[in-house]
Amino acid sequence: MYLCFNALKLGWKSGLRPLIGLDGTFLKGKVQGQLLVAMGQDSMNQFYPIAWAVVDKETTRTWSWFVELLKRSLDLKDGAGVTFISDMQKGLLDSVRNVLPQAHQRYCAKHIETNWLKKRRSGEMRKLMWWCAWSTYDEEFKDQLKKLGKLDEVAAKDLVRISPEAWCRTYFDTKCKNSMVDNNFIESFNSWILQARGMPIIKMLEEIRVKVMALLGDNEDKARSWKTNYSPQCMKLYNDHGAIAHGCIVNFNGDYGYEVSEGDDRHTVNFEQNRCTCRMWDLSGIPCAHAIKAFLHKNVDPVTQIHWFYSKEAYLLTYKHKMQPVRGVQFWKVDPAHAMESPGMIKTLGRPKKKRDRTIDEASKTKGEWSHSRKGSIMTCSKCGEENHNARGCHKREKAGQIPKRGKGKEKISQTSNGTQQSGQSSRSNCYELEFGT
Repeated sequence: MYLCFNALKLGWKSGLRPLIGLDGTFLKGKVQGQLLVAMGQDSMNQFYPIAWAVVDKETTRTWSWFVELLKRSLDLKDGAGVTFISDMQKGLLDSVRNVLPQAHQRYCAKHIETNWLKKRRSGEMRKLMWWCAWSTYDEEFKDQLKKLGKLDEVAAKDLVRISPEAWCRTYFDTKCKNSMVDNNFIESFNSWILQARGMPIIKMLEEIRVKVMALLGDNEDKARSWKTNYSPQCMKLYNDHGAIAHGCIVNFNGDYGYEVSEGDDRHTVNFEQNRCTCRMWDLSGIPCAHAIKAFLHKNVDPVTQIHWFYSKEAYLLTYKHKMQPVRGVQFWKVDPAHAMESPGMIKTLGRPKKKRDRTIDEASKTKGEWSHSRKGSIMTCSKCGEENHNARGCHKREKAGQIPKRGKGKEKISQTSNGTQQSGQSSRSNCYELEFGT
């Protein structure tokens, strides 16, 4: 069953950036199945539900069916100018590639990190992997990759086997004006409907519809408290760039080019093309520190150069269209020809799972009921500071003679049957001789 309400279609077309996140989440009721979702992201970086569907499993068949219907709903044609971000689920990538051949595809960097670190637990390697994903130009990406290669050459080669064009900002398209490298906003939606996913299917769909209907009105009200013509989330990033711009030095060539130095780093800004070589302005649509410095040199207010997608007008157009209320179930008129059969109940071994599988370090980061769990945390020695052992089993203390090794403490003395004493580690047989007197 596929749902895409007209108000959501119009909202996505009116004011949202052309970025769509795709993901699937399992149902927790007696009837097993998957909920496929398509999400947009507004200028406040909040999720915007576009469409969702109930299927039996995540396969190439179900994803192709879902993407085909989404294509018709939003009139995506061949996908040109639209960017999709998702995990690398079974059948999903091929489905998007076949149905929308001109669309850009991004992979969630968090999903890549989880798979890539299954055999590695180095915090330094994880940090360098994320710096690779956040790099905005080619030289920066290669520098971070070289640092990773010095730590573990095999790990670096394994990382680039996954096409960097799909998870590194250096190679992202600049049309969607979104520099996201993960699909956390989709995970937020899955968490938002957590309780509904345990209901019977019709009740679940009704619960989601009511929550989305209320969401549209609530988000529209938030715009009334904005102090500027652009979203607070956008202005927060802009102010951060402005603070960096104060420490930059600018040189003008007398034409359209500006040379802006930020410490040892130097980039060029071209107003004719409206771009900076750091690519952050191109990716996000918000002027970077170098562009802000150049605009100030030209006596132009940099705020006026923020992309329209972040404006209050675009935000209000997105939430202008509302979903209409519906009467109760007893008033529904169902055409017998459109009646749906109930899905089959799948009997699985063991107790049904209510919670999804957690990643290695997710338990220690998540708030709420998992906040006190030590699952996934790395043990660190309080004496030497190294990982994967504690102070009791610290090998450095053993070598220094600070503590005796296990089994090498006081010598045990056992008495044999003939009255002689035997020193050293007492064997099991000697203990039996002393105990039973044989």
